[in-house]
Amino acid sequence: MNYLDRREWLLTNGLGGFACGTVCEARTRTYHGWLIAALDPPGRRTLLLSHLDASLEVAGKPWALSTNFWNEGKAIEPLGYQLLRSFDIDPVPTWTWGVGQWQLTRQLVMPDGLSGSCEWTVGKSQDSTQQLQFCNRILIQYRYEGQDVATLKLRPLIADRDFHHQQFADETIQFSQLIGHNRIYLQAIREGQPGIPWQLRWTAGDYQPQGVWYWNYYYPEENQRGLGDREDLYSPGYLTLILQPGATVTLEAKVGCPETGLGELSPQAFDQAIQQEQQRKNQLYEHLPPLPTPHS
Repeated sequence: MNYLDRREWLLTNGLGGFACGTVCEARTRTYHGWLIAALDPPGRRTLLLSHLDASLEVAGKPWALSTNFWNEGKAIEPLGYQLLRSFDIDPVPTWTWGVGQWQLTRQLVMPDGLSGSCEWTVGKSQDSTQQLQFCNRILIQYRYEGQDVATLKLRPLIADRDFHHQQFADETIQFSQLIGHNRIYLQAIREGQPGIPWQLRWTAGDYQPQGVWYWNYYYPEENQRGLGDREDLYSPGYLTLILQPGATVTLEAKVGCPETGLGELSPQAFDQAIQQEQQRKNQLYEHLPPLPTPHS
């Protein structure tokens, strides 16, 4: 595993929620995942969406794009890192896989977590009260380029646990899902107690429910720290998309957001989210103190 590119990337949403992982796509820490939501900002950081396991079929040949450690690091499967052509962190984490005449690009962006405020009046005095509305979400976009029509298969791997801990299939935990139009609503039930409800939605594709546990993910960085280094993740099903050359598909995982007010999910909305994130970063950079002048 030492030859893998295990440099790490990080996205934050200003609430305490975040997404992070490695360039090679393998999860090496308990803290890696695409939606670690701050359910009581900035606390109660909870892993909901670990990642999307991806495979692409082009001209009848399947290509597995993910990378995972198993069996105490003795096995790496699939070997998606071997297909990785490039990675870029600016303006957002961007991976490009490809072989021959095709390539698939994926980008992630985590919008600012404050989605607005609501106002109402209380009591006979009609005093006005405001409450901030928080939203933890991650936007994911794939773009396919090639000569042939391709089939992209995405399988979400999910959890419901504190970001310091691991999840195991032998616990008294189940996951429920409600399937809607281009979306699923997900919720864990642990020892009879419901977890936080959240949803995953997409712009196109055919979703097939197929609940299955994936056992014994191995996290080498946790092993080096002498901590728990194994985890089981659950997949509620998989999404299949037929991609014409130049096609784009956008997905969003979110929790704590109102059904209204976030707008339509689209490539244009994704581009706008990137622009807003760039503006937010630029504002932060403007308030940084100047770098000290080096002395000769």
